[in-house]
Amino acid sequence: MQPIFWTGYSQQERHIANHQIQKAISNYGDIVDFHLFSDVSLSLTIEIKEKNIKPLHEELSNMIGINDYKTVISNSEKEQLLYINISFSKGSGNLKIEVPSVPG
Repeated sequence: MQPIFWTGYSQQERHIANHQIQKAISNYGDIVDFHLFSDVSLSLTIEIKEKNIKPLHEELSNMIGINDYKTVISNSEKEQLLYINISFSKGSGNLKIEVPSVPG
């Protein structure tokens, strides 16, 4: 089966949305890779059983705006790759992480 690609957006603050999204995904599958693009977007690679795809989409739809997908009606235990790109509307594109100076 081909990998599945979803696109979503969040109007919440990035840290709050990330925590909610991570919690929802952990109920249905495993995040195997992620990439942050400043504070503007997040790309996730998820391994998920086919039977959990629809429930995950429904739960994420309650948190973030997410595109529709071709319905996978399956009770299969087969693993599937799912790619999600989430954009944050409150992102500035100018994320700076201060690194404290280390004495020595």
